[in-house]
Amino acid sequence: MSIASEPTAVPRSFYRDPAVLERELGEVFGRSWLFVAHESEIPQVGDYVTRSMGGDPVIVSRTQGDGVRVMLNSCTHRGTQVCKVSHGNTTTFRCGYHGWVFGTDGDLKGVPGRRALYGPDFDLSRLGLRQARTEVLHGLIFATWDPDAPDLMTSLGEFGWYLDAFFGLFPGGMEVYGGMHRVNVRGNWKIHAENFSGDGYHLQVAHRTMFELGVMGDQAGAVEGFVVNDPNGHCLRSQYLADEGVPATVFGYEDELIEKALAAADPEVRRFREKTTVIHGLVYPNLLLITTAPRYFGTDADGSVAFTQLRVLTPIDQHHHEVAYWSLVPRDASPEWKAKSYLYVTRQHGAASYFEADDLENFRRIDAGLGAVAGARTPYNYELGVGAAESGPPPWRGPGRIVRQDFTEANQRTFVGRYLEQMGERA
Repeated sequence: MSIASEPTAVPRSFYRDPAVLERELGEVFGRSWLFVAHESEIPQVGDYVTRSMGGDPVIVSRTQGDGVRVMLNSCTHRGTQVCKVSHGNTTTFRCGYHGWVFGTDGDLKGVPGRRALYGPDFDLSRLGLRQARTEVLHGLIFATWDPDAPDLMTSLGEFGWYLDAFFGLFPGGMEVYGGMHRVNVRGNWKIHAENFSGDGYHLQVAHRTMFELGVMGDQAGAVEGFVVNDPNGHCLRSQYLADEGVPATVFGYEDELIEKALAAADPEVRRFREKTTVIHGLVYPNLLLITTAPRYFGTDADGSVAFTQLRVLTPIDQHHHEVAYWSLVPRDASPEWKAKSYLYVTRQHGAASYFEADDLENFRRIDAGLGAVAGARTPYNYELGVGAAESGPPPWRGPGRIVRQDFTEANQRTFVGRYLEQMGERA
């Protein structure tokens, strides 16, 4: 089967066939740059976290000389996981099966009975933990298993400008607040990725309760939106208040913090970030990002506070995936602001929040509706926005393909097109 370069229909087999998932793990996850951790999670030498790169368990470790290593969490003797906990600090990783010992850089340091049980030519240096290529951007740690993949910035293409605008706004940088949380959900991972890549079409239907309760605040008013995509599959959607009487500022941050940030920002970055109600998107294939400033109501908080959230999607099988959540805050923000931002992101976009309850239920229903015979003959449709009118120019002049539509599936077509290209299914 071959699919055109601008796919507007995709067979459901890509969301239900276990053989497709096996190919994805090699062709998509095995050949892409994947986000694994943030540097603030491993600030000290010996700090580590355990994560996944597609189907591979990995250790992300801070080594001597302030280096970062990403290595397969699997002993080179019999494959036992050498690290069994989610995070910590250590000088070595010791396999619990036969006692092989590895350094935080992955080098094999010791083997029980080496002199008595192995020959004189047994070479420890060839049996260190499998290493992934690693690069860091704005504190974000990416890794890939592909030795031939272009470097990270080349893979990001023009989308790198948007990551600079998203994560490089604050001179002091950003840090993880509240740790990382994991949830297993029903539904193919690609449905979640497509949703975050730029789907504004579902908001008024799927999240109707949020608007009726007033949680959306100014976001429920007059807005205009745009989507941006890159041929490498990266996408985002940015939405702006159209009311000229609203101050040109990034909502929800402490005044002194945002004044310093905007003063130091490139003029086009400033225009991109100002007056936004929401920016959300996808770093291909599985890193999701969002920043917004929701209004909270209740007895323990009020007003609007900004938050930035990251998510990573890891397939479990063709019908389930794991979602890992991080909250990022400006490093120089006050402790009180950081705590309030975390409260807001947890209650609006946490695993048990209003938004997640709506979205995860829809992902479950999509999976339940995949069908067998008739369903297999009914492809998903991606024609939203094709031939539709576009709006006026965006408020910023930035790179990438900027589509002047708020409700469109241009980003989903870009994501699916890149995915099908990696899977060898494009004409």
